[in-house]
Amino acid sequence: MKNLFTIFTSPRETFERTRENKLAWILPTILALILGVVTIALQMPYLIELSRQTMLKTGGLTPEQVEQAVGLTSTMSYATIIAGTLFMIFFVALLLILLNLIVRGEGKYLQFVNVAAYANLPSIIGALLTIALVVVMDARSLTDVTISLGALVQDKTGMMFRVLSLINPFTIWGLYLYIVGTATMMKRPVKKVAVWIVAVWLIYSFITVLSVPAI
Repeated sequence: MKNLFTIFTSPRETFERTRENKLAWILPTILALILGVVTIALQMPYLIELSRQTMLKTGGLTPEQVEQAVGLTSTMSYATIIAGTLFMIFFVALLLILLNLIVRGEGKYLQFVNVAAYANLPSIIGALLTIALVVVMDARSLTDVTISLGALVQDKTGMMFRVLSLINPFTIWGLYLYIVGTATMMKRPVKKVAVWIVAVWLIYSFITVLSVPAI
C-alpha cells in the first residue's frame, strides 16, 4: 500500500523496492481498474449520446434498433476499460522486455509488469479528473474540457487539437515513471532508456493521431 503513495513522491525508491516483488503490480492494477470504472461511469451519458448520434447519422437502422444497440454501450464500455487496462499493462511489459534485450539490461518480465502498472496511474487519474470537470462544468461533449494544450485550440475536431492533446501533464508524468522505472529494473542509465521510450511514444502517438478520422 505504501508504494501507491510513494510512487508519486519518490518513484526511483519505489521501483527499487518493487524490483524483487513479483506481485507488486496487483495493487496499482486494482486501483487503475477502479478509477477506470469510475471514469466510464461519469462519462456514460456522453458515450450513450455519442453512440446514438453516430448510429442515427450512419443510417440503416430503425430508431428501435438504434436504442437496442445503444443499450449495449454501457456493458461494452465497462468491458473495454477492464480488458484494455489489463492488456496494456502486460503488453507494454513485453515491449520493455524487447528494449531490455536491446540495451542489454538486467530486467525481468514481472519487473516490467510492475513498471507498467505503476506508470499507468497518472494517465488514469488525469482521465478521471478530466471527466469530473466535464460533469461539473456541464459540458456538451467530452472534447469541450481538456487539461492538455488542446485547450488552446478553439476547433476541437481538427488535427491541431489532436496533436496538442498529446501534451498533457498526466501523460508526461506517466512517461517519466516509465523511464525511471524501466531504467531502475534494467540497471541502465536513465538517459539511455529515455531516448528509446520517448521515441516509441512519439511514433505511437502520432500514428494514433493520424489514424483518427476528422469529425
